[in-house]
Amino acid sequence: MAVAAWAALAGGATPARAAMSLIRDAEIENTIHDLAAPLLRAADLDADALKIHLVKDQRLNAFVTHGMNLFLNTGLLMRAEDPSEVMGVMAHEFGHITGGHIILREQQLEATQRNLWLSYLLGAAAALATGRGEAFGGVMLGTQSSLIENLMAFSRSEESQADQAGLEYLDDIGVSAAGLLKFMRILEGQELLVTARQDPYMRTHPLSRDRVAFIENHVRNSKIPQDTLPAEWKDAYARVRAKLFGFLDPPGRTLQRYPETDASLPARYARAIAYYRQADTVHAVGLIDQLIRAEPANPYFHELKGQVLFEAGDADAAIPPYREAVRLLPRAAPLQLGFARALIARGGEADFREAATALEQALREEPDGAFYWRQLSIARANLHEEGPAAYAMAEYALRTGRNSEAKFHSGKAARLLPVGSPARLRAEDIQAEAERRLELEKKDKSR
Repeated sequence: MAVAAWAALAGGATPARAAMSLIRDAEIENTIHDLAAPLLRAADLDADALKIHLVKDQRLNAFVTHGMNLFLNTGLLMRAEDPSEVMGVMAHEFGHITGGHIILREQQLEATQRNLWLSYLLGAAAALATGRGEAFGGVMLGTQSSLIENLMAFSRSEESQADQAGLEYLDDIGVSAAGLLKFMRILEGQELLVTARQDPYMRTHPLSRDRVAFIENHVRNSKIPQDTLPAEWKDAYARVRAKLFGFLDPPGRTLQRYPETDASLPARYARAIAYYRQADTVHAVGLIDQLIRAEPANPYFHELKGQVLFEAGDADAAIPPYREAVRLLPRAAPLQLGFARALIARGGEADFREAATALEQALREEPDGAFYWRQLSIARANLHEEGPAAYAMAEYALRTGRNSEAKFHSGKAARLLPVGSPARLRAEDIQAEAERRLELEKKDKSR
């Protein structure tokens, strides 16, 4: 996992207009997607279309937007002790989709989403471009959380409809709604708090005693036993929480939560991350090696070892675990990125070529990943491939709002790449788009 940190990119964030920060982590995203997939199928929604977004925020919140985007606060994942609680929340959120509640807000969302998603895309690229390694694999970026709260505020009738649909989806896949009930009871305890102290989920998803009573009655009369989730789901989720605590809590607190007397795999995982964050590379790698011996086919353990060694300044030692991680999980773009960065840092000709291959694989999975394009341009430039390097840099510049640079690099690529090649045609498109944006900028300044 490589990570970058970025704060309040959207600008003007104040305590009254707090920024939302996103993080990337392949293991957490994949685990949440695995938990969501059966619910999506029960809702007759396309599981493959779901995009998971992890919000770095200790408060409880979750919401969906059109385009099958699911946002989950890390605070919710860390507070929920069992995956059934998260599944209950997701089932409810998918009920908002099937109930048409998202569509009802589409006009309002359409009016604001240009700015929202522009800040998302530009923030992701800019954050990754910093290359800092503070917490998680991927990106943190700023958007206005107050804007999102206003967009995603539902009525009590819509909440009741989403509850009913969510309960149906849970029943369909044989998962008890007790997890959803537990989450609702946590929210119920906030009803007497002043609004400013309530979690965002409470503010956007109004709670009523009738809603809680409805879910209580459903659980009481359900024939589905509680606590019957597959062991592999519980195990995967325990690792997610250990990873979140390891990266987001102070290391000392993590070591208290997961003491040396706890020999469980999640506990060792959390401690390894805590030692890494304390710059105790020897201790961290020793624990990670234990995890790899226990589960040699786990790509995320190899990824973590690669990250620890790379950020300790040993790119040569980081490459083998990264290579194994991408061999085990080749379609995970963040893993390919970490591997490529280590190869580029080592800097041999074969390394640059292998890095370019890894980045091209990452871009097949996430073609809008601006930082992937930036790293690809570095690899291509070091291979003295000027045309492809200029093209990759043009893609990066366009995605990060550097319109003058996009025009320059796309023009250079168009001159150097073969006539009629896909890359040259795309470079010409980028040049035209960059010129269009620059013209708009000029008009805006003249007003």
